[in-house]
Amino acid sequence: MAETTPRQRARIETEAQITAIGNRMVDDDGVDGLSLRAIARELGVVSSAVYRYVKSRDELLTILIRDAFTQIADAVDEVMEGERSVEALALRMLEWSRTYPNRWALIYGTPIADYEAPREQTVVPGTRIMVTLAELVAAGQDGAEAAPKGRAKSKESAATSKSSSRQRRGMEAALQPLREGLVELGLEFDDHVILETVTIWVAVIGLINGLRFGQFGPGFDDVEDDLMSGVVGRLGE
Repeated sequence: MAETTPRQRARIETEAQITAIGNRMVDDDGVDGLSLRAIARELGVVSSAVYRYVKSRDELLTILIRDAFTQIADAVDEVMEGERSVEALALRMLEWSRTYPNRWALIYGTPIADYEAPREQTVVPGTRIMVTLAELVAAGQDGAEAAPKGRAKSKESAATSKSSSRQRRGMEAALQPLREGLVELGLEFDDHVILETVTIWVAVIGLINGLRFGQFGPGFDDVEDDLMSGVVGRLGE
């Protein structure tokens, strides 16, 4: 690795400070609390100096979104080193959302008005957990296929078979954008894995959003983990 110059090290340090201050602003007051002028004051520099590192509020949002995605994915990767399961993944996401509710809202909450995250900077960090989930689902499918199967056969009428065929074609078309996105990341999963991954993902994100944004009302603080484990368990039935 090439050795960095003092100027490069100073820039890296300043960018890290800006990210840390921005994260604290989000933690304290949400996205509305973000201010490049306030960051400049905290750094002890004039406002124009900050713009050498972050050109706009949108660029600051992108930095913080990318950082939040990276932090939660790192947290999931850490727990996967000990237990590779969908439940462990979901519980770590839930734990992270409790610790950083406003950062969770930043990446999984209501879209920010007049802001569009640049795909080239956010797709890879933003899909890390979903890729891990797809790998878990694929591994579970491989295990299920290796298990002995019964000899029972289901009977389908011609009408039912035709309807099922139409549904399969429709699902193949619906999953095409996800399939293409995975290929961009150098990954290929069959449609069953993709659909099951989406089903679990929607359930996990939906439950966490329901808890974080108060959609279920009060009384869940002490039972969030049990609720998540129950939901994940039902998905596996």
